[in-house]
Amino acid sequence: MLATGCAQGPGQAATAVNPPTGSQTQTVPPGASAPVSTAAATPAPADQTQSSPAAGGLEINTIPLGESNLDVEAKLPINAYWAGPGQEITYDASSSLAAIGKYEWDLDGDGTYDKTTTSPVLKHAYTAPFVGEMILRVSSPLGSTNVLRTPVHIGNAGPNGIPLVAPKNVKAEVVSADGTQVKVTWESSDSTADSWAVAVNGDPVGRIGKSARSITVTDMQRNKDVLLEIFGITADGKVGERAGMTLPATK
Repeated sequence: MLATGCAQGPGQAATAVNPPTGSQTQTVPPGASAPVSTAAATPAPADQTQSSPAAGGLEINTIPLGESNLDVEAKLPINAYWAGPGQEITYDASSSLAAIGKYEWDLDGDGTYDKTTTSPVLKHAYTAPFVGEMILRVSSPLGSTNVLRTPVHIGNAGPNGIPLVAPKNVKAEVVSADGTQVKVTWESSDSTADSWAVAVNGDPVGRIGKSARSITVTDMQRNKDVLLEIFGITADGKVGERAGMTLPATK
C-alpha cells in the first residue's frame, strides 16, 4: 500500500565364506598366529560412491546445502508510526523474509525486548506520550537473526501543550476503475501542523506536507469496510486528533 501526493550384536555366529578364485587358504594350527594376508584388495570402480558405516552400524550421509539462503530479514509495511496515548498500534511483520521462528519486540527502544511471539502481528497501545523507536528482532529456528528499528511518535499536544485540532470535512473518493485507489481530502486551518498523515484501519500508511489538503492511497483492499483517517503532526513529532470516514466494501 502506497500513499502519494521458510548391527551386528554380540552372540551372533560368524558365517564361513568361500575364498575367491585364485586365493590360497591356509590352515592355522591351534595356538599359532594367523599369517597376515598380502593379497591386494580389489579397488572399487571409479564412479561408485562408497559410504562408511558409523559406530552402531549406521551410515552417515552428508547433504550439502549448496546455494540455500538461511538468512532472515525483518520487515514492516511502513517506516514510522504515529498515534496518540491510548490509541492501538498494529505492528505487522508478516512481510518479513525466510523461515522465522520467533519475533521479539522492544516497544520503547531501551534494549530490552518486552514481548516475544511466534505471530508476526503485535497490537500495542502506549499509555503516555513517547518519541523514540520500536525495535523488532526476528530469528530463524537455526539461529539466524535480523533487527529492524522503526520510529514511533506518541503524543497529541502541539506547541505549548495545545492539542492539534482535528481536520474537518474528511472525504474519500474512489479514483480508479478497480476501486483500489482512493483520494482523501480534508480541510484545516491549524497552523501548528507541520505535516499530515493518513491512516487506513488505524495504521498510518503515508505522510504529506503541511500545505496539502489531499492524498491518494493506492493498492487498497476493500473486501470489507475501510476506515480512512487524517491527522496532523508537528515538526517535533507530536500527533493531533484524528478525523475520518468509513469507505464501504466493494461488492
